[in-house]
Amino acid sequence: MASLSNASSLLETSLVGSKQLIDDQLAQVFFFVNYVSLGQGVNVFGILSNLLSILVFVKLGFKETSNISLLGLTISDLCSLVTLFLFNLCQTPEFYNLELPFEPYDVAFLTVGWAHVGFARVTCCLTAFIILERCLCIVLPLKVKTILQPRRTALTVIIIFPISYASIFPIYCTASLVYSFSQFRNKTLLVMAYNDLRLEMESVSSVVNNIIPVSCFILIVVCTAITVYQLNKKSKWRALTSNISESRDRKLEKMVVLISAIFIVCYLPCEILFVWMLIDPELRFDGQQSNLFKVCVSILYLAETLNASTNIFVYYSLSSKYQKTVSALLGFRYLK
Repeated sequence: MASLSNASSLLETSLVGSKQLIDDQLAQVFFFVNYVSLGQGVNVFGILSNLLSILVFVKLGFKETSNISLLGLTISDLCSLVTLFLFNLCQTPEFYNLELPFEPYDVAFLTVGWAHVGFARVTCCLTAFIILERCLCIVLPLKVKTILQPRRTALTVIIIFPISYASIFPIYCTASLVYSFSQFRNKTLLVMAYNDLRLEMESVSSVVNNIIPVSCFILIVVCTAITVYQLNKKSKWRALTSNISESRDRKLEKMVVLISAIFIVCYLPCEILFVWMLIDPELRFDGQQSNLFKVCVSILYLAETLNASTNIFVYYSLSSKYQKTVSALLGFRYLK
């Protein structure tokens, strides 16, 4: 039987023998802002706005490939926010004061925390697919439109979900929930523990969890830059035409570029954290710099919350069809 090492016990031991860059009090301040107050407020708004966006895209139909891709992105964002809402809930002082028979952070980190990471990977891959599609539509318009048909786009979006989410599976081969005595709380609690496969699986997990987001991030940056360049290059020519189709395509391209730009800004902390973890082996959940790691994760989660919650403003400002459908669903009068 594989031996288990309690994550909370390791954390308590490391705090005694090492000096952390961020003390417990400062870490609690970050947790309160990023999880309990600001983070949870943005999260609730994001959940409601993404539910509204799903209804809008379903109403608009799936004849246009852009609606299919954006619907997939919205569903991924919603799942990401729901799991993060549950994670944030476990970080509230009221939840801790319930004296539950488990360590809230440990249980939340292993369950909904990693589930959130999985859906964040899906969002990353879908954003890369959407900006790549728009980039190719500008560079190779005739060829791409014959390849990316609605049915093929829908199939691609569906396939991205399980493949991207599978990147978090290695963590469940190394970690589990076990009962162990906590010196800090002076009682036996359900906590996260690692087994003997940790070293072997972490080498696989680190590769997967770095290759997928970093590759997608680079692809998004490159495709966004190419799309912006092509838009600027063709802007003078398009200004001379009054073609409605051209105007609609231009708005769609601007929408995708703005979505990608928000993604780049919000996910930059994620890429920095990945590189930092490769350089500093103590920057781990149960490492000597566990507080710093948890603070970085809280900042990362807040950034991902902002990314998943702000797309509604992009849709509403650049899509007249989206505006009309929202107005109809909410019972407002649409004013052009």
